[in-house]
Amino acid sequence: MVLIKTDIWSAARAVLGLAAVLWLMAAPTPARALSPGCSCPVGTPINGNQCFVNPYTVPAICVGPNPTALAQSVGHLAASSQQLSFAGIEAILEARRDQLQGTLGSKYKPPMMSYAASALEAFADGSDPLGYAGNSKRSNPLAAMAYKAPPAASTGPSFATWVQGLGDWEHDDAASADDVGHLASTYAAQGGFDATWQNLSKAGDALVVGFVGSYTSAYVGYDGVPTTTKLRGPGVGLYETYVNGGFSADLTAKADFLGLVEDFADIVPSATLNVINAGASGNVQYKKELMGGGFVEPTAGFSFTRTMFGAGADALGLTDASTLRLQAGARWGTTWTSNGTSVEPSLKALVYSNVIADGASSTNNAAIGIVPTDQGKIRGEISPDLNLDFGNGASATLTGSVRFGQGMLGGSTSINLRRQW
Repeated sequence: MVLIKTDIWSAARAVLGLAAVLWLMAAPTPARALSPGCSCPVGTPINGNQCFVNPYTVPAICVGPNPTALAQSVGHLAASSQQLSFAGIEAILEARRDQLQGTLGSKYKPPMMSYAASALEAFADGSDPLGYAGNSKRSNPLAAMAYKAPPAASTGPSFATWVQGLGDWEHDDAASADDVGHLASTYAAQGGFDATWQNLSKAGDALVVGFVGSYTSAYVGYDGVPTTTKLRGPGVGLYETYVNGGFSADLTAKADFLGLVEDFADIVPSATLNVINAGASGNVQYKKELMGGGFVEPTAGFSFTRTMFGAGADALGLTDASTLRLQAGARWGTTWTSNGTSVEPSLKALVYSNVIADGASSTNNAAIGIVPTDQGKIRGEISPDLNLDFGNGASATLTGSVRFGQGMLGGSTSINLRRQW
């Protein structure tokens, strides 16, 4: 009887032990937190920053960055690609302003002089019966009364077209032990059409209004992992600049319609998504001519981008984000003429910061430890430019830049060709 009870108890314990083993094997157990450069297997439940994997049947795989880090880099790439487009349009407007202000191209001189001063030089027919010369006319009230030139007539519009090629590269170090360093590369082609009106409200002022179209191809490669993120698509926008003597102000509004592809090197299927970048950029400048033919031009401006993700964003851990960049600095340059071509080299130095840089990741988990954005970090930028006016309405601009700051190094280059009629 005792033997029978012992056998039953042993059998029961064996059954319970087997059931416990089977339950442990079947239950989804948190394997580990995601390591840098890893994401969860396809179809595996995710809780916060952990993969729920059965360690006996489903191995953990590393196919790309931590999903939160990847989502953040997507938002950064989208904002950077539109900032590059804004910088390209600003280069076009900069050269046009230089023409209108007289520092580029002899045919445009001397609009930076006030009309009140030049009106005292002579009658409209060029005569000088009182014999006043130069500064004596400006200081003599009789001369001011005698030499009355008619108000300058408004002229325009005159039209122009332009094309531009741009390239940009930036490497960002890992923001934390859970992040992955990445290299972002952006290439773009832009073209535009604009009209210029002069002497609108007073002699010497001018307004330029135009349309721009673009195509952008940008991607991120991550250090040590095969994943890449790509953004490609067209964009359209409007731009304008107003010039009044040494003062100028410009504004650009633009929307980019991009396709996002997260490529996992065929380890798992690629993910695709539509993205819209809507933004605006503006700058104000005041140019002061220096002795010897040079100039200095303090400047301040902003660029704002709102990145909006289409259907399926939640599944990729993405959420809409905004970026606001503020910048200030100055440009120095000089001009000379060589074989009928006006040559204007210049150097711009800027200090800038993304004062708003929303996180593009929909994951909100403080335990992840990833610095979400570069918000508030102070950066620097040095930009050499070379503007050429060939004297027949054709002009060209070569630009470059180097950006630097904590954990970041980048640069860009562009070539611009413009034909003014």
